[in-house]
Amino acid sequence: MLETTVLWLDQVSAEVFWTCAAGLVLIDLTAMAVVMATRSRELVNRWTGRVLAANLLLLGAGLGVPAAAFTAKLAARAVLPAMSASASTATQSKSAAAEPALPAAAR
Repeated sequence: MLETTVLWLDQVSAEVFWTCAAGLVLIDLTAMAVVMATRSRELVNRWTGRVLAANLLLLGAGLGVPAAAFTAKLAARAVLPAMSASASTATQSKSAAAEPALPAAAR
């Protein structure tokens, strides 16, 4: 189960990063095109804060989600060997319990 979670985290982190990168480029290119087309200083003053906020949000999500996913993957990979070792121990103890014990006189 942890292996599938690690694979899912890889997929999600890459998808979030590239989606945020595309959104960042799209917003900035649109803002530049509008400013160059209108040459309005009032438009720049009015929209700079909003464009900056959108950029910061996209940068935070685009870098934060992959960083959190990387940390979660490291934690999962650290726990995975311990879980597989405990699972193999449990399997061995079940197989040992399944064998009937012979009385000492029968041996």
